Parts: sequence; C-alpha cells; structure tokens
Amino acid sequence: MHSHDFYEIFLVDRGNAIHQVNNLRLPLYAGCLCFVRPDDVHCYVEASEDFRIINIIIPEQIISNLFAFLGSNYDAERLCHSQTPPCVSLDYRDLSSLIRDFEQLILYKKILKEKSDTMYRIAIFNLLTKYFPLQQVQKTSASIPQWLKLLSLQMLTKENFTKGLPTLYKLSGKSPEYVSRACKKYLGKTPSQLVNGIRLEHAAMLLVTTDIPIIEISQDCGFESLSYFYHRFREQYCTTPSEFRKDKTNSDSMVYRMGDLSIKAEIPAAIPINANALKKSRR
Repeated sequence: MHSHDFYEIFLVDRGNAIHQVNNLRLPLYAGCLCFVRPDDVHCYVEASEDFRIINIIIPEQIISNLFAFLGSNYDAERLCHSQTPPCVSLDYRDLSSLIRDFEQLILYKKILKEKSDTMYRIAIFNLLTKYFPLQQVQKTSASIPQWLKLLSLQMLTKENFTKGLPTLYKLSGKSPEYVSRACKKYLGKTPSQLVNGIRLEHAAMLLVTTDIPIIEISQDCGFESLSYFYHRFREQYCTTPSEFRKDKTNSDSMVYRMGDLSIKAEIPAAIPINANALKKSRR
C-alpha cells in the first residue's frame, strides 16, 4: 500500500487485477483508465500473470495550473475529492489510440527532447478533457449486472470465443433465454452478435499483424463458414477482409511514423466489452 506526492493517470493495457484503494476493492481489466490523486492509498492485488499498466506521473502544480485554466465550471472537485479515483472503461478503438499516444510521448522524449515537455502537457490536457469531461454522461439504462460483465470478460479469451454460444451459456450458469434478454437490455446485442463481435476484432488484428491466409483466420476465430465470416466482417467493418488487409497501413495496425522513424506497437491481447463499446462497433 502506498500513496504519492503527485497525480498519476494509469491505463491497464492487458490482464486484470484488483485495485485496492481507500479501503475498497475495485476490478481492473484491459481498457481501464484511472486518475489517481496524491491522497489515494492503493496497491494492486490478485493480478494475472499478464497484468500490465502504462502510467503517466503528473506533478501537483501542473494539475493545479490545468484546473485553473479550465475554470470553475470544469468542477475539478469531483475528480479530486471523490471516495474512489475516477476510472473509465475504454473501448477497443480508444484503447488502441491511447496506447499510440503514450508511445508517441516516449518517442518525443527520446528523439525530440526540446518538444517533449509541450507534448506531455498537451497529452495531459487531452486525457482529462476527453475521458473525464465537463459533465458525466448520464446513463439511460440500468447498470450492467456483475455476472454479465464477468461473462463478457471471460468471452474475450480465445479458448472461449472460438467455442461460441455453447460456452457463453455454460459460463453464464443461466438459461439461454435469460442471457439473451440480458444481452439485449444491457449491451444492445444478441448473444450471437456479442460473440461474433469479439471474433471479428480478433480477426481484424490477425489481418493487420500477420500474413495468415484469410480462410485460416476465419477458422481460427471460430467461424465454420468462410462466406458467413465475410458477411459478418463486411457488416462490422464495411469492407471485406482482403480489402481490410490491403489497407492495413491506414488502419489500427499500430504502425505509425515520425519523420524517417517507424515503430510498430503491440496490439492489446484483451478488448474490454461494455455497452458503449458495443454500440460504437455497430457504427
């Protein structure tokens, strides 16, 4: 257990753990972005072997200056004095984008030192205003039940999503009809759409990071029919798998350039599932 004399923003980019903070136990999983204050007393327990965070240390004076710049209407009080550190769950695209931003900061520190401090301040401003905005978004539906959150996380593992609906129903411990109603109510998708969405995101990652033939990717993700895989892929990504692969340099392939320098970053092994992520994937 420890506290800091600075602020910290950390991103879980893989694995899961329990955030023991201020005498509470909060679950952490890939996609969690947390804003830790100097007075927070915390540690990470029960971490999976692949648990990893990326963090940014922020001196108190920088946060004070930023809040002063944003003005009283930003209501910094809710960020700095709530019982638990503010924490949000990112969808796959935001998670990928933020990892790129973090690695870009490392690049600036190494090769463009004269600009790194400015880029650091810009990154802090963007993090706070984008992910911890002026007003909290009001939920229009009931909170997702804990069992459904856990089920969604369990289905992210390849062993489970390749086996599909039978495994989803088995892990839930509930009837298919009950699971179907809960998925539609809280996630806005059918169980089949939930499983296929996870499979397709895994397929997209393989398309942009490997040269594995498309038919093998289809089978590897649990699709029994290549034509069905193509149909679902086009439905989600508005293009075919082959076109998606051709255009990978302009996709979330995690390859980006600064001058003559090219860097390839690692795509997270886990993709968090929440209602907002699922709705965005439909768009």
